[in-house]
Amino acid sequence: MSIGLAATALVMLVAAAFGSLPSWLLGFSPAAARLGANEQILAEGAIRTALLQAVGGILLVFGAVTAWRQMLIARGQQRIGRRAAVTEAFAKAVEQLANDDAVALRLGGVYAMDRIADDDPTERPRIAEILSAFVRDGACADGELPRDVRAGLQVLTRRDWTVGVDLAGARLTGARLPTARLANAFLAGTDLSDTTLRGAVLRGADLSDADLRRADLSAADLREATLAGARLSAAVADASTRWPDGFVPAEHGVRSG
Repeated sequence: MSIGLAATALVMLVAAAFGSLPSWLLGFSPAAARLGANEQILAEGAIRTALLQAVGGILLVFGAVTAWRQMLIARGQQRIGRRAAVTEAFAKAVEQLANDDAVALRLGGVYAMDRIADDDPTERPRIAEILSAFVRDGACADGELPRDVRAGLQVLTRRDWTVGVDLAGARLTGARLPTARLANAFLAGTDLSDTTLRGAVLRGADLSDADLRRADLSAADLREATLAGARLSAAVADASTRWPDGFVPAEHGVRSG
């Protein structure tokens, strides 16, 4: 309604500028009485030009404000649309992960979660929680890790998460996790025997009672990690492996690589 009133007022102002308004405004000037006929016409023309320029300036401001409002509306709609798309993709990925019949579908769910984590960082805590549960549930049997579980483990260890990855108690023996990013991860009681953790970031991780026998810990960062009860016999480390303060790897059977 206010926009309509403003538009009506501007139209009336333009109409008046071509009517008697310039002459009326000129009448307020003390010098108007001394103007000749031609001078009065020129003065009224100048007033008319000024009025039209003022209307043009108002229209420019109005157009800029309108464009700004439209941009905000478009951005809001884009955010809503993007959020709806992420929610739909998330729900579909969870459904695929829960499929007990097709490995391909579960793999698709893992990679969909990975893509969502890239596109929407706000979803990363939930994704880390879901993929952690997926790996824990799928890595409890004997034998080699299933393909979909390996994929989920790769996604979990490829980036830093805002929450610690929870793989406590999972059986990950023989997994290849070079340069894995598992800072502050929950790995209590996790079977990491024979795993490749070369260059892995395990800083602040809870590795209490974890099985790290024969694991390759070369260049791994274990500063501030909890190693109470961890089994490390025959694990391999080198000069660049960083341990918690006061920890003596040789006393726990760690070999120098």
